[in-house]
Amino acid sequence: MSHLIHTSRMSRGWCWLWVATVIGCGSTAPPVTDVVQAPAPQEREFPMDPARRSFTERLGFPEYIIGVGDVLELTLRDLSLTREEVTVRPDGNVSFSLLENVSAGGRTPTELDEALTTALAQFLRSPKIDVRVTEYNSKMVSLLGAISVTERSSSQMGQGRYPLKGKTTLLDLILNAGGATPDAQLDNVTLVRDGSSYKIDLQKVLRTGDPRENAVLQGGDIVIVQGASLRSKKVIVLGEVANPSVYMFPEDARVIEALSQAGGLTDDAVRNDIRLIRVEDGEPRMYGINFERLATRGDYRQNVPLRNDDIIFVPRSFLGDVNDVITRIEPLLTVLLLPASYRDLYTTGGGLRVDTGEPDSGIDFTRTLPGTAKPAGNGDDENE
Repeated sequence: MSHLIHTSRMSRGWCWLWVATVIGCGSTAPPVTDVVQAPAPQEREFPMDPARRSFTERLGFPEYIIGVGDVLELTLRDLSLTREEVTVRPDGNVSFSLLENVSAGGRTPTELDEALTTALAQFLRSPKIDVRVTEYNSKMVSLLGAISVTERSSSQMGQGRYPLKGKTTLLDLILNAGGATPDAQLDNVTLVRDGSSYKIDLQKVLRTGDPRENAVLQGGDIVIVQGASLRSKKVIVLGEVANPSVYMFPEDARVIEALSQAGGLTDDAVRNDIRLIRVEDGEPRMYGINFERLATRGDYRQNVPLRNDDIIFVPRSFLGDVNDVITRIEPLLTVLLLPASYRDLYTTGGGLRVDTGEPDSGIDFTRTLPGTAKPAGNGDDENE
């Protein structure tokens, strides 16, 4: 009996479900469906230093934060107009009219206006103050890389240091500086902040309007816009080339480009034994490159990719001592241009002290230059 009652109740339940589906049971509510909410997009985190922020929100609008070095125009509209131009001192204070050491750093122009008005009210009846920033010097950012320059413009453009005048995004900075060059890689912009580096895809901002990649800048930021022609590698070319010097190259540069940039090889150059000196794992090493094989046989293994701070030395025929070359270009080999690890390459006795190591793929390790230290494993026996 209980089984029948249970079945009957189930039948009535299905009946009511069928009726509700057909006639809606007099309800105007839509049928219930499963709704899956998409996860909210994750905001990119670009940590901000409150002391370096260039703006604050005031009544829903961004307003500039005054800092040390900013130049302010302070105007008192009383019986006679009093206007003074003052610079925010290192202590963050300014002096104006009857007032001394009024705190300006960290305040907005509106907040400084209110502070000056309150202070001057002790001496004047209903003073009227105007505060205007005329020079923004407290929060600077550096912009490098593939940035356009329009010579007809009277304002600053191109690479350089730019002041933040309020809430400024990456895209704002680039556009105000003249925009990116045609070869700019906007999908590979680098933001350097407080020792950390962030890769940013500004192309996504332009393509979809997604603001999450468009980081808001703060004082001290460095922005690098990568470009096909961006020169970021420093290479020193010495020896038998037309113009020994220090050259800058793009990321994908190789040995042949360095030799070409230096004006090519001289008639006395040893073409089959050009040396590439670089630091690897903290140790200086010297590689042999056969340019003759590259030029005549198309052996592109000899066209080695360059690294930052590489030294290319082209020796002279029947001459292994590089001291004369070093002497001629000594002004270039300063501490700023030549890392300290390279200084161990040279001895007062002349020549290079380099362990040539084992053969590496694509690069021939050859004998050391005549007159230099012996290859590894030869020991110190003078008879060998």
